Order: sequence, then C-alpha cells, then structure tokens
Amino acid sequence: MSFSIIPLLRVEKNSSYLHRRDSSMKLGLIENCWWSSQVDPVEGIRVAKEMGFDSYDIFPLNTPIQVRKEQREMLKEIGMPCSSFIVAANGLTDFVPEMRKATVDYVKEQLENGYDFDSPTMVLVLGNYSYEKREFKPELQWNWAVEGVREIADYSKSLGIEIALEYVPYVYYLLDSVDNMAKFIQDTNHPSVKANADVSHLYLKGDPPESLKKLRGKVINIHFSDCNGKVHGDLPPGRGIVPLKEYLAALKEIGVNCPVSIELQWPEDPRKIREWVNEAYAETAKMMDELHLRS
Repeated sequence: MSFSIIPLLRVEKNSSYLHRRDSSMKLGLIENCWWSSQVDPVEGIRVAKEMGFDSYDIFPLNTPIQVRKEQREMLKEIGMPCSSFIVAANGLTDFVPEMRKATVDYVKEQLENGYDFDSPTMVLVLGNYSYEKREFKPELQWNWAVEGVREIADYSKSLGIEIALEYVPYVYYLLDSVDNMAKFIQDTNHPSVKANADVSHLYLKGDPPESLKKLRGKVINIHFSDCNGKVHGDLPPGRGIVPLKEYLAALKEIGVNCPVSIELQWPEDPRKIREWVNEAYAETAKMMDELHLRS
C-alpha cells in the first residue's frame, strides 16, 4: 500500500508545480545573511516578511530536522513561498568514484528536503577542478560533473524541481563564465537543468550584462549583491561598483521572471544585521521599481 500512496502524493504536488512560478519578478532574501548574527533560522523568516520581502531562499547547512519543520511552519503561517534552496556538491568532480556517488546521494536527500518546502528550484553549486587541473584532464572532471548532474536531474524532475546551476567567480570553479554555463547545460542535455545568474559573480569574472543573451530561456534563479570589483563580497546593493541595474535590465530583456534573491554575508557589524538587510532591500526594491520588474 505504501508504494501506491507515495507516487499519488507526488503527482498531486507536481500538478501545481507550474503554478509555483509567477509571471513577474519578486524580491527575495537568502537566509545565509543571518549566519553571523543573533537572528535564528526561524525568526529570520518573520523578519524578512516584515521588511517587505516577497519570497525566501533557504541554505540548509546542518539545519536540524526540527528547525526545518519550524521553518516550513513559519513560511506557511505568514504566506511566504520558498523560492529556492541551495546545495553544495563539490564531490561531483572528485577522482574517487565512491565520493562522487556519495555526493549524488547527498544531493538527492537535499532534493527531498526542498520538496518538503514546496520549492520549485534547487541552486546547485558544483565545485572546482581538483589539483589545479594538473593531475586529471579538465574534460574528465567536467564529464564526471555532467554525469552526476544528469542523474540528479532525473530525480529532481520526478519531484517537480528544477536545477539552477550556480555561477561562481573562483579560479578553478567549473562554471566560472557564461560560456561555460551554456556549454554545461548543453552537455547535460536535460530539461530540468537551467542556470543561476549571480550578478556580482558575473561582474567579477568579466561577463557584462549583454553576455546574458547567451542564456536566454535558461536563467531560472538570480542572486543579487554588490562587491568592490576585485573580490567576492556579497555586499548590500549600492556599496560596491557592480552595475546592478544594467544586469537587471539585461535579465528583463531575455525574459527572466524568477525572484531576485538578495545574498548577503559577513556584515561589518553583526549586531546591525537588520539594518544591513533593510538597506539591501530598499536599494534593490528601488531598482526593480524603476525598471518595472516587481508586481
């Protein structure tokens, strides 16, 4: 009997999957902004709602199962959707097959957690080339990642969840350019594998707003923050030099309609984290309103 019940539950939830994506951009917040502060994972959701955020993104690193339950209850109570959840999968490029398999299994478990949050998107961080590309041919590790993501995507599709591969600005990271992102999506050749556009990461790696045209029809997730143009920073918009409004305009031009999720880390003074987040909200909301992006 249990084997017949589970598929029915999945079909019911999958039937509402397409309705979980709105036709306009929303303004979201990623929960890692609270990590260095006294705001706990559940309280952070209520604070975000009170500030005016439309959606919430979870980053469930070592989050106890009871806390996850409380987060789900809070999101439901205040009527706030979980637009995405972030998962790191560095082991997909490991040269040890058992490590790659363990990573695939771990990501599948995280997909089930995301399913419980009724989230339509998993942001997947793939990791780096090992040993500075010197011990193994880069194409070998690339193919390992493609194979792993394809297997993960088969499972995510069964749960009605799409994968947004994250663009990260590190030297040996696999997806460190728009061209590499487009190629990886093409090589994976899976309908559930799409792209994340992290605007400060794009700027750090030299991909201008117009480069996003290469990802037309592929971007389903946006991370939004500023930086000083030299190192990864995740600063509130307006504190750095990233042409954020131009990136938003470029995303609008290619028809992207997913939430714009603010990502902040390591504030100057953790005691003032609420001011830090509120500043980011105000600046981003202003840009979105000027571009007529938010409803």
